[in-house]
Amino acid sequence: MPTVNQLIRKGRTSKTTSDQQTPRNLFGYKDGTANITAEDSDALHQHVWVAPDDVPGAAGWLAGGSYLVARRIRMHIEVWDRTPLMEQEQVIGRDKKVGAPLGRKAEFDEPDFALKGADNEPAIPVDAHVRLAHSSNLNGIKILRRGYNFTDGTDGVGHLDAGLFFIAFVRDPGKQFVPMQQALAAKDVLNEYIEHNGSALFACPPGVAEGGYWGDALFA
Repeated sequence: MPTVNQLIRKGRTSKTTSDQQTPRNLFGYKDGTANITAEDSDALHQHVWVAPDDVPGAAGWLAGGSYLVARRIRMHIEVWDRTPLMEQEQVIGRDKKVGAPLGRKAEFDEPDFALKGADNEPAIPVDAHVRLAHSSNLNGIKILRRGYNFTDGTDGVGHLDAGLFFIAFVRDPGKQFVPMQQALAAKDVLNEYIEHNGSALFACPPGVAEGGYWGDALFA
């Protein structure tokens, strides 16, 4: 398993093309297994690129672009590292070594939320991060993630000030990111180990057409 220093140096935490291996975050878990990939043009059009009908009138300059959600998430690594492996896996809802959903064998196996464990309880707990963030439990919501590990030294009392710069591109933050975050904020047991201490939302105009410049439709 990579060390925290190795993960920080690697930086990126989300897989965005099908030929990439899934990176790990500072908790040592594969991050972004179910992420939208660059090759999935249908998913990009459905979940990432703003459509003309989404932004009528004066906001039409954003058609073909996207919204960028950014959050600074501090991860309480020392607390996490003292948590037993079995409990970590219950919190995330995945096997730590392979990245498979609990109860399955391979990283890219679809989670089976109806599957029961030996104790007749759900194999993936009802408050596990994977369950709450999965599109099947969010009315089909998906986002394009592009996260990065960070470290800002220590917090002055000997604890790492480190975590994840969470970046996501979405077609409509009100219909995608907000419901997802509300579901996670309400029940996700991972909240015991993380702290959101920075947030921003940006509108990203579409790419540059021949003879134009970035954002030119905004000034047309």
